[in-house]
Amino acid sequence: MKIRELINQYCSSTEKKGNGITIYTINVPEPIETPALFSYLDFLSEEPHRRIWVSDAYRMIAIEIDGKLTIHEHVRMANYRIQLNDLQEKYEEQKETNLTEIADVFAFAVDCHKNGKRKSGIPYISHPMDVASILLKEDVPIELVFAGLLHDVVEDTDIHIETILEKYGQQVADYVYAVTEPEILRKPLHGDKKQTWKERKEHTIKEMPGAKREIKLLSCADKLANIRDLISDVRMQGEGFWDNFNAPKEEQEWYYRSMLESFAMGTENIAETRVYRNLKECVEELF
Repeated sequence: MKIRELINQYCSSTEKKGNGITIYTINVPEPIETPALFSYLDFLSEEPHRRIWVSDAYRMIAIEIDGKLTIHEHVRMANYRIQLNDLQEKYEEQKETNLTEIADVFAFAVDCHKNGKRKSGIPYISHPMDVASILLKEDVPIELVFAGLLHDVVEDTDIHIETILEKYGQQVADYVYAVTEPEILRKPLHGDKKQTWKERKEHTIKEMPGAKREIKLLSCADKLANIRDLISDVRMQGEGFWDNFNAPKEEQEWYYRSMLESFAMGTENIAETRVYRNLKECVEELF
């Protein structure tokens, strides 16, 4: 049983001491097992008359003598730690649920990109997988990881943002929408994205300084995954690999360096994060 449940259910009196100690007297119907986050002190316990447990996390000592339990809590020291441990318990439970949900989002992304290929010829799903992996290492909200898996679905497939909203909620849809290029730019009248490449990139560079931190992390993870692939592909296929892109190497360099500046601007800049620093290193390596 958790210690707070024990106190709430069986406490018969509470006494507060001036030195920050609170003593709970608890009448339990039967001997208790070691509470969660407590350790049993064998060398101070004399069975069956006395048993003592201690919790550094909760700043508590629990003493059971002849069936009567008293809990001594250092309230001022314990208050913050109790909140942290309660959050940790909730997070651990949520993390298991999140892993199941990630599998569902991944399956959806695989289906959306099933016919897509990267410029190197490998299945397109490898890219959103990389983006999601990068975001997981930044310990971001799970909704942002979902958006990492889905960030190109609206741009590159027939799926609309309304479908993302319906399946995965407002937050995920907002993240995906924020990194999706405007339809008028990504679907030009003559169907040639090469013609609008500079406009699309200028739009992204302009929008990013004022974006929320989560949006910058998502966009930066996308750029990092892309440039890592670029470095690998250029090594394998040589400088001629640049011919596969809508813009030459010089303009690609302009874009990546401009994005680095954008990510580091504004009140919610991400210059201190792992993903930003990794992107900066890759830009210097490639260009």
